[in-house]
Amino acid sequence: MDSSFLTWLFVSLGLYSGISFFKMLIQFGLPNHPARFTCYLITLCAAVYFCGQAAVDLALISPFLWLKWRPLPVVAGSLSLLLQVTLLVGRFSVIQQKVISRLPVIGGILCFAFFPDKADHFFGITILLGVIFLSISVGKARYQKRLYFKMALFLGLFLGFKLVNIYWLYTVGAFFLFFALFYFLLFEQSIAISSKIDDFKLSLEGEKK
Repeated sequence: MDSSFLTWLFVSLGLYSGISFFKMLIQFGLPNHPARFTCYLITLCAAVYFCGQAAVDLALISPFLWLKWRPLPVVAGSLSLLLQVTLLVGRFSVIQQKVISRLPVIGGILCFAFFPDKADHFFGITILLGVIFLSISVGKARYQKRLYFKMALFLGLFLGFKLVNIYWLYTVGAFFLFFALFYFLLFEQSIAISSKIDDFKLSLEGEKK
């Protein structure tokens, strides 16, 4: 397998994540719930990342331009994912969720400005923290746990093949990104569905009052 395989792999990942983002917008509507806002934000970050990587491979944008802006979706997306896990295992009011749901954007901008070279390390740490938080929580969000653990597993396999530093192994390992993205999008969809249920409960409470 040559470099063209990786090119079309990232093109496929970019199309898949981009279509999924717009499908989520149509399916769940306006981001007027903080959980839905984080779903849209992190799915957009994934779409931007894979589309950007595909654009570089197709020589549509400069690699130097991509390396400059790449840390922004990586950090903002990983912070949003960690925030979602925190909200799953903790108890927060809707107002508290609205306040902290804006933190990933701020964190992404700060890291982009001051520590752009640490974006990949930051991503790995947030994924690991998410696994730890979900592992120590008991009796909560079992379906989301399974999805997150599967996503983390395939990401770990990809990173493991990448660290071997053998090109053909990296090429084979990159295929695991499809499975990681698949479970990631299922995880985000489950969060968005939960937000719609919250909206329905709030509307019922408003009618009773």
